[in-house]
Amino acid sequence: MNFVYETDRLILKICGEEISEDVLVFDLHNTKEFEAVEPIDVDNFYNIEHHRNILNYEYKKMLQLAVVRFWLYRKEDPDTIIGTVCFRNIAKPIYSSCQVGYRMDKAHTGKGYCTEALRAGINIMINDLELHRFEALVLPENAPSIAILENLGFKKEGLLRDKIMIQDKWRDHYLYGLLSSEFVK
Repeated sequence: MNFVYETDRLILKICGEEISEDVLVFDLHNTKEFEAVEPIDVDNFYNIEHHRNILNYEYKKMLQLAVVRFWLYRKEDPDTIIGTVCFRNIAKPIYSSCQVGYRMDKAHTGKGYCTEALRAGINIMINDLELHRFEALVLPENAPSIAILENLGFKKEGLLRDKIMIQDKWRDHYLYGLLSSEFVK
């Protein structure tokens, strides 16, 4: 597995704590959007030390191939994070599966970047780690995220009631699944 990949428009990078400040800026710029759909502990989340710790943790897990997070940059602006795609809870060899997550900067949504990055990331996970199954959780009202998943071949497999607490409220989530044989390249 490489640490840097390119698509037509994007650079996907696996990074460590060296980008802590950039990640904090990315999260602060998208606070309202991310807090609406993610379980964020606002008391501890928006500080550099928290981001440094998370990046270090994920980097160590990446070396064990338990988590792979790609930070996304446009080729014409390779120093500014515009999003991230993550493959976590990678289970091998019996399950050969993972959970997929993604976030995109509000200024770059609706441009196909997330689909492009997820397509590349899934392809990498299939080819390099031989993963068979991908799962994603999405809020039922998150139509743009559902469209991304369905465009890539994910199928809605069910509703998980009260799955994740977001903004102090238990929220239902759809479970979407994709088998490597169904992947739309």
